[in-house]
Amino acid sequence: MVINLNLAATSLTSGLNLAETMKNSSLLVNIMLIVLILASVISLAIIVTKFIQYRLAAIETAKFVDIFWKNKDLQDVSAKTAALVKSPIASVFAAGYAEFKETKESWEDKGIVLIGGKVDELAANVDRAMRRETHVRIQLLENGLSFLATTATASPFIGLFGTVYGIMNAFQEIGKTGSATLGSIAPHLSDALVTTAFGLIAAIPASVAFNYFNARLQKFENEALNISADFLNQIKRSNV
Repeated sequence: MVINLNLAATSLTSGLNLAETMKNSSLLVNIMLIVLILASVISLAIIVTKFIQYRLAAIETAKFVDIFWKNKDLQDVSAKTAALVKSPIASVFAAGYAEFKETKESWEDKGIVLIGGKVDELAANVDRAMRRETHVRIQLLENGLSFLATTATASPFIGLFGTVYGIMNAFQEIGKTGSATLGSIAPHLSDALVTTAFGLIAAIPASVAFNYFNARLQKFENEALNISADFLNQIKRSNV
């Protein structure tokens, strides 16, 4: 749906005859048009990149979740999911398992018996490692989304500013000529309308994409919390 919106935006841009519009527009309007076009292009690049990233993450996460819930042996899960590097959930589990294994082996070498309070301490260490990795992975998935949010919010206002500016010029032209002929005010009205159109072209796909990716991001985060909680429960139930 996001790609279809951008195709529609491209068609609309073509229909506006951009070169002719910029030739007849004022410098300020041209600057705003360039800003909006750049924002739209960058947003489209981010949308395509993030869609691929999220799609691969979702595919590998589904594989990881299936393996995790079917295998209660943590070492077996680690071995079978080591290659799922694009899944943020698999990375969170890997970080927790690495902390679990390293701490357990270190304490065993020192002759520390892993019972009672030590089990809780180990679980706390694993929990911190998994939370830290969750934050890292969420930040990686969030990269670029702030630009989409800014574009979705700011672009209509930039377009609105161009509209106000164009209408002001139109009224000034009427005041100078003393007449409101179509030939005298049409260029200024064109300035007013075209910036609004480009503002919407930039904002609509960015807004739709941001909401879509944000929803997927929340799903990844919830899945990471579920896996972390079950991992910690397994440690406590088994008393290591």
